[in-house]
Amino acid sequence: MLGKMDCKECVQAIFFSEFHPITGPVVSYQDPEDFLSRDQFDVISVYIIPKPTLYDKIVTVNLLGHKIVGCPHSIENKKYERNALIFNCVLVFSNVTDTQPYEAIVKKLCNYFTAAELENGFLSLESTRSRIPELLKNVRDGLNQNGGAVVPLDSNSTLHLTTVHQLCEPPRVTDHHVPLLTCNETVLKDVQWDLTVQQVLPFLNGFNHIQSIAAKAGVQDNLVRLCIQHLVYFGVVKLVPIFQYSNVYIPTAKLQMLLKDQNLQSECVEFIAQSGLGLAHITDVFKLYAALGPGVTVRDLCLRHNLSQLKVDERLLIQFGVKEGLLRRLHKYPILLSNSENFDVQQISYLLTGSHSDDEICCTTGLSGPQLDAMLEDDIHIAVCWK
Repeated sequence: MLGKMDCKECVQAIFFSEFHPITGPVVSYQDPEDFLSRDQFDVISVYIIPKPTLYDKIVTVNLLGHKIVGCPHSIENKKYERNALIFNCVLVFSNVTDTQPYEAIVKKLCNYFTAAELENGFLSLESTRSRIPELLKNVRDGLNQNGGAVVPLDSNSTLHLTTVHQLCEPPRVTDHHVPLLTCNETVLKDVQWDLTVQQVLPFLNGFNHIQSIAAKAGVQDNLVRLCIQHLVYFGVVKLVPIFQYSNVYIPTAKLQMLLKDQNLQSECVEFIAQSGLGLAHITDVFKLYAALGPGVTVRDLCLRHNLSQLKVDERLLIQFGVKEGLLRRLHKYPILLSNSENFDVQQISYLLTGSHSDDEICCTTGLSGPQLDAMLEDDIHIAVCWK
């Protein structure tokens, strides 16, 4: 191991390495001190001060139980011994850390050192290079505490470093998806969105699906899908299933947080409250969520419990559970096992492959949930997979 630190900090170490004209690659400064021994550095030095083909490129290596990210640089000038100053500023992480957000920081650090050396000999003069240890410590502390660092360089300049997180590609949006806002609607109204978003926003109530939103807003389906995909990408919308009383939901492992997290409890009882009836007791809410499971529909839940007496709106109860990951919807995927004599079944047979959910089939065909359920139950040639 590179060090015997038992810490959960993301940046476990930072060090400045350079090519010494006599002794070759060395670690000149590091934070924490003595994190990397000489013997350990000898193992990785070929990747820290590499061949010229890797200069000015991000180099990431998994070695000795750590992930090491650097960007080797070379400043060529006859004033240096061997006619070049070769160095690298390196960040060290756990071997399971996603280091992509830190690559820009490593590159910026090395570019700064290059510019400072060309301007005033920052790296080659002892009077200025003595500031490198403090700079490294400030960078590491800032990244671990704030995800970024603001490091004063001198009276006239400051180095700003920020991690760059790459957003994942949003999921494909289809007509049966229901967009649910994850932030306050008033905040969204203050943003200058394009015309399509402005037309769609009033209908994002967590119950309207894409096809319904398009019809109500008077916007083409494909434009609404693209609009919602953008909102999902920016994290202001989450896609949830269509709400129906025939739906089946199961609690997730996250449900236990409802008994431990007071902020989640407060948010929950305020979100699910029936208008004018006050707030529900969190214990009653937990019991309602726990009562759901395979074979139990939302209709069954309403029949077995007096939700009005409990001051709970069942639609908002389910919506909050799905939004916060407390519940997961069990979908039905019908499979046509053999040719059916039912004409209606024959008309939708191309959807009965086990790859299309009940929500998707209903949106595609215009069937209601009860109509589809009756069709599936009455035909012996159809099997239903729940997942």
